[in-house]
Amino acid sequence: MVEGDLVDLTLPTLLQALTKEHSTAMVRLQHGTDQGALYFCEGALIHAARGETIGDEAVLELLGWSDGRFRIVRDADQQPRTITHRVSEFLSAGDQAHGVNGAANGHGHADVNPDEALLTELLTLLSRLEQDRVHLAEGHDDSGGVPALLAVTTIVNSMVAFVTSRCTDLDVLPSRLLPRFAETNPYTQLLGEDNERISIATAAGVLKTWNTSRDDRQRLFQDLCRALLDILIVYCNTVNTFFHSSREREEWRATFDVFVDGLWTAVQQVTA
Repeated sequence: MVEGDLVDLTLPTLLQALTKEHSTAMVRLQHGTDQGALYFCEGALIHAARGETIGDEAVLELLGWSDGRFRIVRDADQQPRTITHRVSEFLSAGDQAHGVNGAANGHGHADVNPDEALLTELLTLLSRLEQDRVHLAEGHDDSGGVPALLAVTTIVNSMVAFVTSRCTDLDVLPSRLLPRFAETNPYTQLLGEDNERISIATAAGVLKTWNTSRDDRQRLFQDLCRALLDILIVYCNTVNTFFHSSREREEWRATFDVFVDGLWTAVQQVTA
């Protein structure tokens, strides 16, 4: 059982984490005298209740609770399916509602918190990348690890594109980053740069033609993936600098850490 304060770990972050972990659990919520509950089955949000309100409407009401307590109970009892939307859709809907109902400034525009908007955009990105991670974990690679390595590279390049499109510092470009990494991670030398994105052309060629033992090829595959994940973490740290508020920054870090842990677990399940 896990419990804590919604001020320290917000409900959107909790929902993202339980989805990514494919959890079967109940989240019990307490907000003053009000109570609510959210039920997950293998990472899917299936049921929600807040008083007599259930389903989608209950989820939206609970997402409005910015403080209170939560308690996560694993392996919750089976519940009826009352939810019709995915977690990412609820989070997007909540952000849009904030924009519509927020205080208007003197020019008639909604007062939108840029850190909240950035966090929502990042969580939406991770939600899309989670599908790639799930496919990686489900598949068995019979092609020497190359397709799986390409899948990890696609995830990394999605974050590269996010950062380079928002940062004017040339040092964030892969062409600048890779030489620095090569000093500490020799496997980075097998990675390249193509049109400001990470390229695995050389790494894939080496992995595909590796003709020693299968165990050695497995270690090479994992070492290459570890190098890619180290690069991914660098870009995550760059994203940290985009935030002004420590609250949204910590939410992003916590959610990203869960994602990377799941990605590394998926890599370890691949037989190259």
